[in-house]
Amino acid sequence: GTALVVQWDHVHLQDNYNLGSFTFQATLLNDGRIIFGYKEIPVAVTQISSTNHPVKVGLSDAFVVVHRIQQIPNVRRRTIYEYHRVELQMSKITNLSAVEMIPLPTCLQFTSCGPCVTAQIGFNCSWCSKLQR
Repeated sequence: GTALVVQWDHVHLQDNYNLGSFTFQATLLNDGRIIFGYKEIPVAVTQISSTNHPVKVGLSDAFVVVHRIQQIPNVRRRTIYEYHRVELQMSKITNLSAVEMIPLPTCLQFTSCGPCVTAQIGFNCSWCSKLQR
């Protein structure tokens, strides 16, 4: 009830099966923290080819738009629009390593007016007495 863990076991690279398998996981905690755990990384992430798929390590915010192609019936093209990214250093991703990402404070965490309007978190927070947030 406090975390969601997703694990990928023995994943092979599509274009280089012989390199070995990767085992890693992502944990989303109810306090907003995200932990990436890397158990088996058989080759340096910096050495993985981006030919078939971009190699990225970290988090990104994105949305998908599905476009219809008028010249070809029943065919759609999906485009991913990425608008913010937090990248981790690929060289730090090794066997038995972990990365913890701690969320920055936001206006929504405040439960009373005083701390909200005096917060120095980089946002212009304001308090709504009707909503009590």
